Amino acid sequence: MDKQHLLIFLPSGSANYALGQAYVSKLQAMLTQDYEVTCLHSLDRSTLSALGDYDVIHVFTLWHRSVLHLLHKAYSLHIPVVITPLGDLQPWVYAQHQHSYEWLKWKRIITKASAVQVCGKLEEHSFQQLHLNDRTVLIKNPILTSLVTFESVAQATGKLYRKVIDSNVRFSITEEIYALLCGTIQLGVDDFMLRDHEQCRKLSQHWPQLPNEQWRKILIYATDEHVDDYLSQGLERLSISKPELNVHDIDKYPLPWKYAEGDLPSDTLIPHSILVRSKLSENIDKNEVGERKLVIEMINLHHETENGHVPLRHLVNVYTTLRFTPMDEDRVVDILKAMGLADFAQKIMKKLQKTLRLPDGYVINMKH
Repeated sequence: MDKQHLLIFLPSGSANYALGQAYVSKLQAMLTQDYEVTCLHSLDRSTLSALGDYDVIHVFTLWHRSVLHLLHKAYSLHIPVVITPLGDLQPWVYAQHQHSYEWLKWKRIITKASAVQVCGKLEEHSFQQLHLNDRTVLIKNPILTSLVTFESVAQATGKLYRKVIDSNVRFSITEEIYALLCGTIQLGVDDFMLRDHEQCRKLSQHWPQLPNEQWRKILIYATDEHVDDYLSQGLERLSISKPELNVHDIDKYPLPWKYAEGDLPSDTLIPHSILVRSKLSENIDKNEVGERKLVIEMINLHHETENGHVPLRHLVNVYTTLRFTPMDEDRVVDILKAMGLADFAQKIMKKLQKTLRLPDGYVINMKH
């Protein structure tokens, strides 16, 4: 496994600096086998400008302005963050800051953390009462108790880093990697694209160059987006072997939203609106099978967009309908306009062209 880059930050001006320093220095030494560790006690511009180089950031203590600056920048870059308050969220400390003018900033900082590590049962109970973040893990502080060793704490902390990195892979997928993924998915659902020899050559050259960590992120992301089967089919058609990795066995936090399972419904409507159902009946004939299938998918996709999140799988479903289902384009345009979905459909067509390389001849032109 490739080494991840870890930034540990313990501000030197914090109230718990002495306690934290003894903890952090020992932890840093034990994590170097698996992580490229940088430990800092103050911030400067060069640190903030290079923040994007880190895979995970671990902050010890709160209520110091440098922590606020660091995490604001980290969140803007979508870097996973672990916070260890070292008692800074105990009720008697928390009460001192709850009415400060920066309290809302601190609240957002704590809420957005990928995980909050507490060091004892009392601290865990106190933090849970605040209802700020439910991604809490208890790892005892070996400075304060002899019940745990630094070795076991370092091991548990390393597992926590792995968990938050795996839980946030969607933010580390670059445009280049996303294009590689979508291009391979296209081959998985559309074998006609195997005739695009230049595209197949590029994909075949790119996949073997990926390090194991990048493979891991892609496979996790594909599973999260419910397209792992399409990706596997595309890789098989390219004769590319993927690493042995059971994504379902990986310990990670659940997505902050829940995707609908399975394919995008193409014969039943998701929205229960009587008006939508009535409009559809008025504007489409029973014998217009292909047109009906695409329009229902568009209605359902619009409903998902308006009420949550759309898995990549459902965009692929629309792609396959456009590619392989006979339909009258002019009729589809008329129906979508009557349903009030013309602008939405136009955006979807552009997205399908950009991500899944939908051929121009299958794009529905809503400007007819």
